[in-house]
Amino acid sequence: MSKSKKRALIIVDVQNDFCPGGSLAVARGDEVVAPLNELIEEFLERGEPVFKSRDWHPEKTKHFAAYGGAWPVHCVQNTKGAEFHPALIDDMHIRVVSKGLGDEDSYSAFDGTDLALQLRRLGVEEVSIGGLATDYCVKNTVLDALKEGFDVKALENAMRAVELKPGDGEAALAEMREAGAEIIHSKLSDTADNGNRDPIIEAYIEGIDRTLVRDKLRLTATQRVEDLMKFQEFADELRRAGKRARQ
Repeated sequence: MSKSKKRALIIVDVQNDFCPGGSLAVARGDEVVAPLNELIEEFLERGEPVFKSRDWHPEKTKHFAAYGGAWPVHCVQNTKGAEFHPALIDDMHIRVVSKGLGDEDSYSAFDGTDLALQLRRLGVEEVSIGGLATDYCVKNTVLDALKEGFDVKALENAMRAVELKPGDGEAALAEMREAGAEIIHSKLSDTADNGNRDPIIEAYIEGIDRTLVRDKLRLTATQRVEDLMKFQEFADELRRAGKRARQ
């Protein structure tokens, strides 16, 4: 029997200063929260590790423009801007990795941290990566994960780009793909049968109660069959009612 790979989720720098209203805001950066929350719940339910990386800069660092760097002040330790987005799921089982503690830029979650060591100790072989921003910290985290020997899935719908130059985001995705990362979407609607879905399902898919879906996934095979039989009986009754109405 083949053994499936042990996986981990890495969420890169989804912090207030990188979201709308922050000092170094990424356009629509808060849009990554919803798909990442779904993944956090799924990974935790399966007992798979989840990591959050964060910029955790001192007040004075050569990373900031005021001290010779390229960026405005952001994500200073113990400030509101350095906190994770308030809607991003917090859980005692989520591990936090802090980077940028000195003068280094530390774009990657692996830069100056023990993330690779933690992943190996947990037996992780594959990582899924999303967050902020596509063309900086996410890209560098993906590239470093590949260099460390992990299989990588980059979550395109769960990242957003800074785009200092138009096209930087797409170029970053291309670079990740060329390096060996698999670029995927995590949304339920982005399935292999895309383009072949029933139009009625398509009309309602955005309104799906994802909590209900996750509850259904926890059912045993017998419970799922029982639910299916009940649904079949209900559908048959609807058809009979429709026939009677047409007579």
